[in-house]
Amino acid sequence: MALNRISGDILESTLIRSTDLTFTNTADNKLLHIDVDGQRIGVGTDTPGNFALDVNGNMRVQGNQTITGDLTVQGTTTTIDSQQLVVEDNIITINENSSGDTDAGIMINRTAENNALFIWDETLDKFRFGTTTQDGSTVTDYSN
Repeated sequence: MALNRISGDILESTLIRSTDLTFTNTADNKLLHIDVDGQRIGVGTDTPGNFALDVNGNMRVQGNQTITGDLTVQGTTTTIDSQQLVVEDNIITINENSSGDTDAGIMINRTAENNALFIWDETLDKFRFGTTTQDGSTVTDYSN
């Protein structure tokens, strides 16, 4: 694909817009949409939601990021690949939206050995320490 040189007047009149602009590669594939009135950008969608930037598809952001507002993660798995985790909060809440009385705690992956546990046992109504062959993905009621 050859690129043509665009003169300054044409470029300026094209980029300074009062109407929406959508870039597509097919009729059904919206690559980039700029909603001028709503001040929103859609990537992979021509109907960005109530977000300044709405990305439909996988996304990667490289470099350092700072989030100055709340962070909400919606999904079934959240993976943190970090060498050091620092949390300022002095109370960490787990099992927040449990649908019933389930054991809850911390599991330590020991790779070749049984995993170690520190849990609150709902059945016994007390804390327990132990090991298990389970990986924590399905445990709701710990038993030896």
